[in-house]
Amino acid sequence: MSRKARLLLSGIAVILGATFISGALVLNSSLGKTVESMFSTVYDTVDIQVSPAEQNPFGGPSPVPAEVVDQVGDVDGVAEATGLVQDGSGIIRIVGKNGKVIPAFGAPVIGINWTPIEDPAELREGREPLADDEVVVNQALLNATGYKVGEELPLITVNSEVTEFTIVGSVGYSGGRDSIAGEQSIMFTLDAARANLMTEPDAFTVIDVKTEDGTDLTEVRDAIAAQLGDQYQVQTGEDLAAEQTEMFSALLSVFNYLLLGFGAVALIVSVFLIINTFSIIVAQRTRELALFRAMGAGRGQITGSVLLEAFIIGLLSGLLGLAFGIGLGYLGTVAMSSSAGESMTAELAVPMSAVLAAMGVGIGVTMLAALLPAINASRVPPIAALREASSTVRPVKLFAILGGLLLALGGTGLVLSLTEQLGGGDDRILSTFASLGVIFIGAIVFTPVVAKPLVSLIGAIMSWSMPGKLGRRNSSRNPRRTAITASALMIGITLVTAVGVLFSSAQASIAKFFENTMSADILITGTQTGQAIPTYDIELTDEVRRLDGVDQVASIYIEELTIDGREYYVQATDNLAGLTDMQGDTVASGQVTEFGADDIALYQGTADNLGLEVGDTVSVTFSGGDSPQTLTVSAVIESAAGGNGMFLSNEQADNFANPRPLQTMVQLDDGADKERVIEEINMIFDDSPEIAAADIGVLTDQLTMIFDVMLMVVQILLGVAMLIAVIGVVNTLTLSVLERTRELGLLRAIGMSRGQVTGMVIVESIVISVFGALLGLAIGAGLGIAAQQVLKDDMLDVLAMPWGTMVGYLVAAVVIGTVAALIPAFRANRLNVLDAISYE
Repeated sequence: MSRKARLLLSGIAVILGATFISGALVLNSSLGKTVESMFSTVYDTVDIQVSPAEQNPFGGPSPVPAEVVDQVGDVDGVAEATGLVQDGSGIIRIVGKNGKVIPAFGAPVIGINWTPIEDPAELREGREPLADDEVVVNQALLNATGYKVGEELPLITVNSEVTEFTIVGSVGYSGGRDSIAGEQSIMFTLDAARANLMTEPDAFTVIDVKTEDGTDLTEVRDAIAAQLGDQYQVQTGEDLAAEQTEMFSALLSVFNYLLLGFGAVALIVSVFLIINTFSIIVAQRTRELALFRAMGAGRGQITGSVLLEAFIIGLLSGLLGLAFGIGLGYLGTVAMSSSAGESMTAELAVPMSAVLAAMGVGIGVTMLAALLPAINASRVPPIAALREASSTVRPVKLFAILGGLLLALGGTGLVLSLTEQLGGGDDRILSTFASLGVIFIGAIVFTPVVAKPLVSLIGAIMSWSMPGKLGRRNSSRNPRRTAITASALMIGITLVTAVGVLFSSAQASIAKFFENTMSADILITGTQTGQAIPTYDIELTDEVRRLDGVDQVASIYIEELTIDGREYYVQATDNLAGLTDMQGDTVASGQVTEFGADDIALYQGTADNLGLEVGDTVSVTFSGGDSPQTLTVSAVIESAAGGNGMFLSNEQADNFANPRPLQTMVQLDDGADKERVIEEINMIFDDSPEIAAADIGVLTDQLTMIFDVMLMVVQILLGVAMLIAVIGVVNTLTLSVLERTRELGLLRAIGMSRGQVTGMVIVESIVISVFGALLGLAIGAGLGIAAQQVLKDDMLDVLAMPWGTMVGYLVAAVVIGTVAALIPAFRANRLNVLDAISYE
């Protein structure tokens, strides 16, 4: 308590680590509780629901025959069994006022047959649908689309055609809600729901069961399940809520890994900050600790006093970090709940893991970080009490030996992996990344060894003035301290640079593949708004073939079939020769020009896995039928992309669950006007709002966009590291200013101005930051290049460096150094000269 500034500075490092770790855990737990509460509300009026055990793999509901409803109604304990038609897979799509399909984000568009209004629903405007061309919608749909009661609502339904319905009413829900869970609901008459949501005229999709008063829901559920057998799943409202919550939990777990990534980066960087802080604090108290030793204090007492101080700081900081983490987690939950609409109300959950993590970081990491400084403190000889000043410089021999060994070990493993002398296939990739990990750790440990020469070299650029020269010397005065301070920034930049090299290489490799391999010019495809994939009539592609400038056209279908008891997805096409040519594939054996209904073509990898070659026959069962068909292997194809797969003729489309094409590739004649052809194709598909033609480059953009998103996430992680790095530099420089109080007083006494003192501290800070950034860029680039080399046979054959981003990181390091120096510089130039000279 006698050194409150030092207490605060050392505590900040611990608070940051505890805040990010506990905040990530609180946010994940709170989101889980919020989702669970939301679905409990959704299903609190459901007693039991019966649905098919297997759903249509291509979207859309599976049918429940009408006689099954009667079977359920006869079960003891059932008061009423009502067949319903409903679908939320995206089979129904809303056409906006601009004539195009409205993309669905978040909660789905749900189609359902109208049933009498009951709590929590309430009819807000209009009336129920009486005719098959009338619908009632919930208020959320009206808000999102701009349609109003009384207007026509164009919908694309199961038949993939646009049908207009009149909105005759709107519903809301108790509590002023416009939806239950953010969904957009459309309610048809029963016949209209069957006609537009499914292909079975007299069937349902689920059965809503009301039980008799006083009955046990579990017993009735089990009785219904015994009556229906394995073809149907029978669930109570609690079962449904738990199932939906579990589905969301799977998504949340991915999000949780991301949050823990933030916390892990913060923790790793914070450890360096804590170690550095305690090392400086103990070093500054050398005379004080030596006096204790001179008065008779034992080494154990000195070590114990430092560890006890670390325990107190860790406990207090851990508690504060936990409090901040709970607040941060709750604010994140509120923000994400608000983005989901009024249907989701944020709830706070503080798991025990968050408490343990905060205390573990606060107490455990702090005491561990203070252990080495505590041991060093116990070794202070009593004679040090007589010295005028203590030396805070420590040798770097141990770092050189240990770091050198790790670098040598990792480098050897990397060379063996790259030359394929260590493992093969996945084992080679695993050994490579393990070697890169060892190199990364070795580089961190070895940093103090290279700190002095590199910092001096960097500082030489800024040594045109006396403050610059002093700042350069100060930054290289204590290599260990400089290295640990710079490591916070180095770690973040290393990670993001390595990932940036990989992602840039992936994007360049994809672009090269499409440029050198794909000869298609135009892609015709739909806007997917749910599980259901937009389709269109194959006759429309015949019109595309007749357009001027079109060379060849190949449409693609997707089907699921079974071979030897295993399920496979297969592509079907009306032009296998054209598709093979446009995708850059080559025919290894057989032929693809005369491809009929009884033929099947296989990629080489699939043929090898199934043990088939040209001329062999294979028995397949389509998802839409029970009878197997025998097909003959007519061709084995080498995939330009190195993938697996198989092809059928679209003459088999009648056996498919989805008998219409999903996308079409178009190749143009040399010199054809691509923009004109795209415009003409879109005119052909004018009556299919969900279908559009675009330059094949859009496919490249879609494939590379995911890497942009992932890189953005990694850069956010770097932002966390940079934030802590700024605090680390502030801590180090502030403590360094405290340590050099007398020295600064002497400099001021011999004529150094306040501005020169500020400049000296800023130079010192910038040199340390740039040192960390350059090391991070160099190590990250090396790790990224090595990883690309081992993955070059897995579609990562082009090395591309993110030069612009790397330069941006270097500029950011200069900014960080400048900002971090402001507080220490302000304190340094506010020192009273006489007080500073007499400072002990």
